Amino acid sequence: MAILRALFVFLFLLILPLSAQSKALTFTLKQAVEHALDANPSVEAKLLAIEKAEMDVLATGGYFLPRVTLLWNRGKLENTGAVGTEEDYSNWSLSKGIRVQLSLFAGFMHLNSVGKALLQVSVEEARHDLAKLELIGNIQLHFLELLKAREDMKTVRDSKKRIDTQLKAAKAFVDEGMAPQLNVLQNEVELSKVQQQEIRVTNTIRSSEAMLNRFLGYDPKMQVHYKGSLQEFNGAINYTEEEAIDMAMRNRPDLIIAHKSVALALKQSHITAGRYLPNVNAYYDNMRASKVYSDRKDYARSYWGAGVNVSWDVFDGGQTTFTYISDRKAAASLRKDYEDAMAAARVSVIRALLDVKAAKELITTSRKGMAAAKEGYDMANGRYQMSVGTITELLDAQVNLTQAEEDYSRALSEYHAARSRFFYNIGVENIGLQ
Repeated sequence: MAILRALFVFLFLLILPLSAQSKALTFTLKQAVEHALDANPSVEAKLLAIEKAEMDVLATGGYFLPRVTLLWNRGKLENTGAVGTEEDYSNWSLSKGIRVQLSLFAGFMHLNSVGKALLQVSVEEARHDLAKLELIGNIQLHFLELLKAREDMKTVRDSKKRIDTQLKAAKAFVDEGMAPQLNVLQNEVELSKVQQQEIRVTNTIRSSEAMLNRFLGYDPKMQVHYKGSLQEFNGAINYTEEEAIDMAMRNRPDLIIAHKSVALALKQSHITAGRYLPNVNAYYDNMRASKVYSDRKDYARSYWGAGVNVSWDVFDGGQTTFTYISDRKAAASLRKDYEDAMAAARVSVIRALLDVKAAKELITTSRKGMAAAKEGYDMANGRYQMSVGTITELLDAQVNLTQAEEDYSRALSEYHAARSRFFYNIGVENIGLQ
């Protein structure tokens, strides 16, 4: 009995993690995005870039602190000529000590270097935000593609059932001599078309799932269930055109990056301009020196020294001047890129709003068309069953119904995809697409 109890506990502990894993591999759209934001390598890479930029700020801050250097020198002087002074005698020398240096002025290059490093942190943070926005948008679009493919699969299977029913009825009519064999053949042709469509939709579903797995950090072949339907997303766009454009100008990471890039280029030009000014450094030395002679008394002394060094490159062949001009040209070029990016952002926001509006109207129209197509198919099927309608009329009604159902799911998908692109274009992270 004890053995059976132990075996039961072992099996329970074995099955429990598997069931937990199975539960963990089911994602709604919001859960999928949240998981990807924590696990996707592209987002993690941008976080590491932020940390690097922060370390660069600390590194540039070191310019304002003293530098401490330990000095040690051991040497041999062998005189092979005439001896003039005591210093000319052959000897072994040893010097050691400490040197402290502090930069008092460097043409504001150190200060501008710190400012540039701080700007770089802002740029890397914006790149991280942009990577998140792109990841959210990609997951949402592929998730919607998957849900639409599932709706298409439902439409295809419903169509297949209708054609199967029609095929059976056609065969029964042929057997009774009430319809020609052509009715059976026409139904078989339509059934073949639906089967081909089923293969295409199945491939779309698998491709979408593989892409979603990649974004979430799973093997493309792993079985992951993505849960949801196009009908459950009921959010709306309540922004006016002016509000949306203003939001984009303030929030879009790519615009922030473009603006900060101009500031970075200007900081670099200021650093270059600092070469025109002198460098002033303070120093303090505390040393001990000794010499050992082969035929004279050894010599040793301790000393300290302090002072200020001033250096000024008054001419460097034009290198500083041309570099400064190049830096300013780069800043001007980036400023034009920023202006172009703002203009493109305004257009993309307006287009996104128009796409949302058009897709919303398509939903209303396609819903009415689907209802009419369903009613038309029911009427054509009833007429055919009573032998007062033709197979051509019924097949046309069947095709119209299938097309109307596909149009409705496409309109839903396009509406939600347009909303996803709209939020991307104004720089807002709407992970659940609500």
